[in-house]
Amino acid sequence: MVIMEGMQNRVAIYYILEEVLQQDTGGLEIRLVKNIVSLASDQMRETQEATTEVKVAASNTLVTLASCYFDHVMYELHCHLKPPKLPEEFILVTLANLSSAYARKCIPFVRVTLNTMFSMLEFVKDGRLRQAFCGVLIPKVGQLRLCNHFLPVYTHVTSNWLTCEEPELKQAIIKALGPMMSLLLHKEEYQDQIFEHLSWLLEQYNENTDVFHVTKSLSQLLEVSGEYKIPLPDGKFQAICSALHNQICSQAKPLSMENHTELVHCVVQLARSSPDDLIAFLHSQLEIENEAVRVASLNLLRAIVGADLPETRPKKCLIVKAVKSTFSDQNATVRKAVLHFIQRLLSLQSVENCAAWDMVAHVFTEFSVSTSKLTLQRT
Repeated sequence: MVIMEGMQNRVAIYYILEEVLQQDTGGLEIRLVKNIVSLASDQMRETQEATTEVKVAASNTLVTLASCYFDHVMYELHCHLKPPKLPEEFILVTLANLSSAYARKCIPFVRVTLNTMFSMLEFVKDGRLRQAFCGVLIPKVGQLRLCNHFLPVYTHVTSNWLTCEEPELKQAIIKALGPMMSLLLHKEEYQDQIFEHLSWLLEQYNENTDVFHVTKSLSQLLEVSGEYKIPLPDGKFQAICSALHNQICSQAKPLSMENHTELVHCVVQLARSSPDDLIAFLHSQLEIENEAVRVASLNLLRAIVGADLPETRPKKCLIVKAVKSTFSDQNATVRKAVLHFIQRLLSLQSVENCAAWDMVAHVFTEFSVSTSKLTLQRT
């Protein structure tokens, strides 16, 4: 009981200290800074007495302190990255949080961090420690000069850790893969290796996992592919299209708004890299007589048109042709989706005549049908 009260007191002290440090502008005596760093580091690494709550509080205090005294905190953490001895979990957790909070400040330390961690990876067998390692592996700033340093770590993780069964570790790997894959994709010599692991990433949609992180990692990869016009292999492109479309259409699991937004973003990125192939895929889906499939495809075409990308502007007639294939569908939900598409199309400045007038004519047709039905109901 006394020990637990002592632990709670430590946590409370760290919270107060963190609040004070948030107001600091760099005026603390360096001796005091070093004392705080040393104390927090010691308590993060305690294996007997300190509770997880104390370690979290100590770690958060170091991250806050790093705002003004970054080098002091980073030096302390690197003192405990000494292979072949494995670091304590919260050393890695704090490194990951520093990377997230102060990405640019971390850049000078990335090489030494990655090289040191790579020399330890083969000895990391514990799931929680692997999870902590994954947190550090997420590059927050895309620095092409770091590609060669990430490759050995990426290769080890994808060769040895993808078969893990622990849900938390799998989530950590999924989160780390997206940033690493998108960074390495810039180098042509690494692209085949990256595309190879796309299949594993897509398979995670079928697992009992938080699919948002799968979509997020995929999104990061597709952003690079779209921006730098890096073509996806045909088989991979079709597999990605199908996986994204199935996620949006699926009735098996409720789709979170966060995941839905990211899925649509992925499709828009595909439109940047291969607009013709994507439009052809969505056109093929519109030919399937299924409400959910057609509505999802129409909504995606609406998002593509609304993004008004330079790659898709010349393709509006192709998109309209695809949408027109659903004009005969009498399903009310599909008809509504068509009208929403038309509304988005006509709101744009860059609408070709061939696209606009066919759509306007359809609006009048729908208005006429609705008016007729209303008249029949009244009589």
